[in-house]
Amino acid sequence: MSEYTTKGRAGLDDLEAVGRRLIVDGYLRGDSVLTPGDPVWSLANFVELKEIYIDRPDQSPDKSFFEKLAVQFTGASDGAIQLFAELLLTNVLPLSNYLGKTKISHVRQVLEMMEHPIAVPVDVVSATAVGAFNGGTAFGVRRWSQLWLLIYFGLHLHSLSEEEREILAKDPLAFRDALTAVPAPNEPVQRAAVRYLAFPKFFRPIVSSRHRRLIRDTFASYLTRSVSDDVDVDLDEINRAFEAEQNGPIDFYQEPWMSMWKPVKTPKKTAAAADDVDGIDVIDEVDDELLVPATEFSLVDPDQELADSLHVDLDWLARCVDLLRDRPQLIFYGPPGTGKTYIAKTLARHLAGPDNVTIVQFHPAYSYEDFFEGFRPTPHGNGQIGFELKPGPMRRLTERARKHPDQLFVLVVDEINRGNLAKIFGELYFLLEYRDEAIDLMYSSDDAEPFTLPRNVLIIGTMNTADRSIALVDTAMRRRFGFVPLHPAQEPTKSILRRWLTARKYPQRVADLHRALNAAIDDPDFQIGPSYFMRPAVHSEGGLAQVWDTAIIPLLEEFHFGDRTVDLDTRYGLAALEKSLTAGE
Repeated sequence: MSEYTTKGRAGLDDLEAVGRRLIVDGYLRGDSVLTPGDPVWSLANFVELKEIYIDRPDQSPDKSFFEKLAVQFTGASDGAIQLFAELLLTNVLPLSNYLGKTKISHVRQVLEMMEHPIAVPVDVVSATAVGAFNGGTAFGVRRWSQLWLLIYFGLHLHSLSEEEREILAKDPLAFRDALTAVPAPNEPVQRAAVRYLAFPKFFRPIVSSRHRRLIRDTFASYLTRSVSDDVDVDLDEINRAFEAEQNGPIDFYQEPWMSMWKPVKTPKKTAAAADDVDGIDVIDEVDDELLVPATEFSLVDPDQELADSLHVDLDWLARCVDLLRDRPQLIFYGPPGTGKTYIAKTLARHLAGPDNVTIVQFHPAYSYEDFFEGFRPTPHGNGQIGFELKPGPMRRLTERARKHPDQLFVLVVDEINRGNLAKIFGELYFLLEYRDEAIDLMYSSDDAEPFTLPRNVLIIGTMNTADRSIALVDTAMRRRFGFVPLHPAQEPTKSILRRWLTARKYPQRVADLHRALNAAIDDPDFQIGPSYFMRPAVHSEGGLAQVWDTAIIPLLEEFHFGDRTVDLDTRYGLAALEKSLTAGE
């Protein structure tokens, strides 16, 4: 019999009971869940954790989460270590994409760092056997940040009086406000999980804000009033109306309800199918809250904060993520200065976290040996030189991904079309399309295991169309990558500069000049991107003229190289364009 029990069945009450104890007994009353009666959730222990875990982070890229903890907790008090274990339990308890034994293993690994380790009570072990929602990759790649939030929340609660904390134990909206009072880290999914554990009958295990809005809007007819600005309050009323109608609880991620608000495809795996990779048990559950069709892992949705930082629409960003869900290779292409590299890097770090992103740049001399692996000269002593097989950035990234299957890793390839792709990828080209297949590597020994490309590795590339037209991309590459255009005349690039100017409170005149400049350029692949004008120095005295003379005109000289019929100053000069704009006003 499977250790996992799907949500809505026997066992979820046990999970919610332990979750409620973690919040009320732990956060609000200071009592331990693992050793009741011990004041483990004390201010002193939270302060110690902040000093150890937040103020002195271990950013070593070659260590696992628990290897870093072992170093950080050297000399720490047993109380602080036990508090961290209970916070980690708070983090993993509601997850359905981890088996119970994996959750308990994580907690025990922390407890074993204590001078006097303690056991995990049987009722807590039993509660971890179920899951309320799929946390997706966020609970793997951003666990460090989520734990920061849990620590900061504890410090904030200790700034309140005992009477104020008791109110939070009874009022879900007051509790939500207290959590909102902690400004950072943002971690919206972790915040939703904490709210659910505190008041599971009010907040429900729906951790995606987009899903909450969709469900509320779809079933708004169950409200006895108009839709309000508070989605949580509306959902609570809708859910109570549903329960009265159905004579019991319902699950919005089960049919027939789910297809009413979120049509999905049938995933390849069933709830009973589990992977046990490198000690991590991961379940792909049919009714996961963050389930994405046709993939074995979930990508976190972009949020408004990310969209605002990139000056693009949230819907456009969401479409990019959907493309990666369908095909794990994506290329942003367009003329110079359209923000391709910046968007690629920022999106990659949002999806995988900064430690799990590798950036490379292709060029004509770049080879398979540089990219994946190759023999390199190595001194062997006595003046002798030998050759050893050395991994490149792609090989190192895939090995890390294989060791951490619960995390997402992203390779960003800048100017991907400047390299000879067949030469650089070699036999890996095949695996970009067939992730389930295994192949022999160019330099592998006869007894080496065939190589597979892990599914938790994404590739995001950028392509400069002024350097080489996208029309020259071969069919094999088109089949393996999704392509997203970034052209100055099209959204989102068309509005980026104006949004940036508005955010910085600069005049819109530069955006008008930028539009007039591109209108004068016949070839769209050579139009000028907005990034050239998105630096504060450009908007200082003389800055615009300087960037025009030293960056814009030289680019256009290359475009018109050998063409003596074009007077660059008359057609593209700053003075000429300003004059034409003034005349048209």
